[in-house]
Amino acid sequence: MPKRALTWSELEREAPEFAAAGRKLLYQLGPGAPALAMLATSRADGGPRVHPVCPTLCEEGLYLFVIGHSPKRADLARDGRYALHAFPGMTDDESFYCTGPASEIRDPALRTRAESQVVHRVKPDEVLFELRLERILHTVWLRPRTPDTEPVYARWRA
Repeated sequence: MPKRALTWSELEREAPEFAAAGRKLLYQLGPGAPALAMLATSRADGGPRVHPVCPTLCEEGLYLFVIGHSPKRADLARDGRYALHAFPGMTDDESFYCTGPASEIRDPALRTRAESQVVHRVKPDEVLFELRLERILHTVWLRPRTPDTEPVYARWRA
């Protein structure tokens, strides 16, 4: 069992190499472009649900705005567990995957600060969630995109 779930800034202090890898892959499209990832949640029947999302790193945390009536919002509100996978590196397939608990943030000041960090216009019905970190898998590939490619895994756990 993980001892606790960390904020992004706590991850930066405790495991800066993992935070740097995650930031690089989430924001790989560059300045002015959104962070991109796939979010996995659990449906009420226990089945998986996967959606593309645009998370943001704002101040101390990893945040996500979710459309108010979306199924993933209901999943996060009911269950709270998530898995987030950044889009793979565009030339080398490097990957960053994290899991942990998600919790709704109702602080209007934090919401405003998080809104200022995203590229899209946040609608009033969107719900802000913080994604805390319990586990991370960072994968780089030796000889990427060749027949003899090999993964090199680095794992972190709170």
